[in-house]
Amino acid sequence: MHSEVSATIPSHHTISGPTNYTAITIGGEVFCRSCKHPGYANYLDTSRVKGALVRVSCFDKDWKLISVTTTSDAGGFFYMTWADVASFNPSRCKAYIDWSPLSFCSVPIFWPGTYGANLYLVEVNPVPGGKQGTYSPGVLLLGPPNWARCPSKH
Repeated sequence: MHSEVSATIPSHHTISGPTNYTAITIGGEVFCRSCKHPGYANYLDTSRVKGALVRVSCFDKDWKLISVTTTSDAGGFFYMTWADVASFNPSRCKAYIDWSPLSFCSVPIFWPGTYGANLYLVEVNPVPGGKQGTYSPGVLLLGPPNWARCPSKH
């Protein structure tokens, strides 16, 4: 089952087509919207989610699906490396939240008409033997199931 995801769109540009990088990394953040649990940021109306299962899935040049998963850390951050650099084409990739450890904040919120979050190029850094491209779907958001209200205490 694929989750639907929302992302704030970084102000960086998108690279379409295969890249010429020798290393690929992908990172972002997972937040719970509107539920006030530890780490709540009033100005964003969100709380960071530790332990969310994040998946990035891409189709290679032959349209074979390749996926990499990781979990978000205590700060809500996730980070992964894409081992098969030759198969990576950011225009054929999406990020998803497959599972949330918070039963009260377990439904991905997404932009209307979208399914999954696109990846955007954040930076390029020199690495031994070439360049590393770092991509992000931005912030991935979760909300309460069935538009329920958040519990008053967590």
